[in-house]
Amino acid sequence: MDHYKIVEKKNPLAVHGLFDTLETARRHLAEAIPVYVEKGYFTDKTLKPNDFEIVENQPNIKGQ
Repeated sequence: MDHYKIVEKKNPLAVHGLFDTLETARRHLAEAIPVYVEKGYFTDKTLKPNDFEIVENQPNIKGQ
């Protein structure tokens, strides 16, 4: 189960990764996201590495 996700700070619905552990999410944020920004992989070319954050993934519980 995915416990953490990387989202854009200004648009938390824009999810850029799902991770089982906080460690792997931190590594992706520190190592991969800067490379992706530099290479222009994101549609929004104004994004910078510090525009992303790790948040805890809340399960979607139906019926409540």
